[in-house]
Amino acid sequence: MIKLFRNIRKTLINEGKTYNYIKYAIGEIILVMIGILLALQINNWNENRKDTLKEVANLKSLKSELEISLEELKSDYKATELYHNSALKVQNYIRNIPQISDSMHLDFYLSFQISNFYPKTSTYETFKNGNLELIKSDSLKILITDIYEAGYKRILSRYNTTRISSRMNYYQEHFRITSNAKPNEGLLQLRRSFKAIPNNYEFLMNDPKFESIISETIYVGSLLLRDFENTIEVVKKGISEIEDYLKTK
Repeated sequence: MIKLFRNIRKTLINEGKTYNYIKYAIGEIILVMIGILLALQINNWNENRKDTLKEVANLKSLKSELEISLEELKSDYKATELYHNSALKVQNYIRNIPQISDSMHLDFYLSFQISNFYPKTSTYETFKNGNLELIKSDSLKILITDIYEAGYKRILSRYNTTRISSRMNYYQEHFRITSNAKPNEGLLQLRRSFKAIPNNYEFLMNDPKFESIISETIYVGSLLLRDFENTIEVVKKGISEIEDYLKTK
């Protein structure tokens, strides 16, 4: 092709057809520019295609990660609800001081328990460290960031290690633990098999510190339940929107 253009150019010059040569030269320049633009367009298309494939792969991985965390959230919500209800019962015991019974020992034990939420974040961390911009949907990007940076962190911030340590110290000082746990039981079932028996029930029911601990436990538990509910809904929405977005790819 280049040889053909060269021969045409040589013929025009030899024949003295300057005007035709100029037109030819302009045409040749235009053809070269079109070739360059096409090459750039193809290159851009290839790069965009690579980015899209990477975006799809990462979003599929992120969806799987969110699905795992969603099950964890649901499980921890149920556990937190169980512990919260027991704390409410213990508060009622403090106010009414009923005759102690075996069923109360389970509530004493559960009222001091916490549900440790461990969200999976490895895929999101990969996104955040360079690949988040691959997501072309701004609304989806904002939603994903909100799940990890607000939803998860809001729940984790409720677990104040200093206060938990103080509660456990009190718990260990004033209760003794018994259990009829069986092998291979689920976590919630396992915890239901424990009992916390007060060393001095009358003292416990009249101790302002114990009442304060239970009141704070109820307050934090109510906040945690609200946080779990909100985050579960946001994660469900995130999974659904990722699925819808991937259908367009």
